[in-house]
Amino acid sequence: MSVCFSVLVTISTGLSVRGHTAPMEALPKAAPSSIAIDVSAQIIDRLGRFSSGRTTYGQLEWLGGLTLSSDEPTFGGFSGLAFVDPEHFLAISDRGSVLSARLVREEGRPTALADTFMRPLPGIGVELPRWRRDSEGLAIKGDEAFVSFEGETRVTRYSLKGNELLRLEGRLPLSREIDEANQANRGLESIATIPDGHPFAGGFVVLSEKPKNGRILGWIVGAGAPLAFSLPQSGELLAADADFTQEGDLVILERNFSILGGLVVQMRRVRAEDFRAGPIVHTDLLFRASLGDGMDNMEALDIQPMGGAGDNLITLMSDDNFNFLQSTLLLQFRLPANR
Repeated sequence: MSVCFSVLVTISTGLSVRGHTAPMEALPKAAPSSIAIDVSAQIIDRLGRFSSGRTTYGQLEWLGGLTLSSDEPTFGGFSGLAFVDPEHFLAISDRGSVLSARLVREEGRPTALADTFMRPLPGIGVELPRWRRDSEGLAIKGDEAFVSFEGETRVTRYSLKGNELLRLEGRLPLSREIDEANQANRGLESIATIPDGHPFAGGFVVLSEKPKNGRILGWIVGAGAPLAFSLPQSGELLAADADFTQEGDLVILERNFSILGGLVVQMRRVRAEDFRAGPIVHTDLLFRASLGDGMDNMEALDIQPMGGAGDNLITLMSDDNFNFLQSTLLLQFRLPANR
């Protein structure tokens, strides 16, 4: 979902869809050709204009970040993020495009992007209405990538080679309950691969941006019949993305913007022992920040193992809504193993 704001004021596997055949998804369909683009990266030395240079934010340790910009018209609106290896990542736009890039790091801090390319997602053409191109969540499992969409509720499956999406291969089977719970611009906002060793390994978690009765709705899909779960909503915050730590904990990125409350971005964790189908009770707060802390509309989350001590590397990316008042940020934090 797009959440538009400025510093001063709010600007505010089947192939059928609800009984229709989706003609753009005749299989197989190769990816359109990519184009090399120039991306400028400005290093963020500290978070927030008035930051004292502190490095601890909640349970996380600040590592560094970049403000990204490009003259390429399709660059921006990034809602999903996944690293395919320690350096290369994919980021999907809510207009149905995908960025592939290599993150350059020096002394553990991000300093630039290299090898940057943009292309439409396979099976997504500009002739499609915007509501059918609203890709929101991205997850990688082996040599395949999975993308969740809102607007037209679906999770598509793509073959993956290196840092390139090759073909649209099909869809994950969902359920009528999932379809009915996810409507219009409040749909499947995120997808996360459940790691090996987890009780639900082999599947995925998908989250809806539309809460119900004060609870965030989610489902375990892709490993048998979908199983529903929910967790308490935190104030008015909405789910934006999710991923798993190497310990099997589910981390959820949430955000909201209002005139009275301003911008709030936070991450909560559901520990592996507390994750189950049905109502989930216990969550703990990892991180909470605001516009004054240098945040933007953070919508994308990826978690990687970091070193051999069990630390986790958390990367966030913002959706600028293609709005010149906003920015595309890439921020990195460490979640130490003992927290």
